[in-house]
Amino acid sequence: MPFVTRDTAGAIRRLDDTGASGDWLADDDPELAAFYRDAGMRAKRALTETDVDMVRVIDDLVDVLVAKQLVIFTELPDAVQQKLLARKQLRRDIGALQNLMLDDEGLF
Repeated sequence: MPFVTRDTAGAIRRLDDTGASGDWLADDDPELAAFYRDAGMRAKRALTETDVDMVRVIDDLVDVLVAKQLVIFTELPDAVQQKLLARKQLRRDIGALQNLMLDDEGLF
């Protein structure tokens, strides 16, 4: 039976199993179930938001491992090689476009 701390609007903000503060709710309380569901969705959203950053970390890690010859690029599966090469090309293309836009700023 968790104890809950509420915000000024009455929504659950925190759970506490010691009973030091707040009201208690039964384990099967619908409000508690909604809090768990919302917390799970927030956690999934936060994890998803870090996925793009992690992809870049993995790209950089593969580059370092290949540069140090700890991994031989051609020994990676063909599908992995193609994806890594496609991402490198996209990054080069984006870099070139950004350079063009910077160069064009001086024209106006």
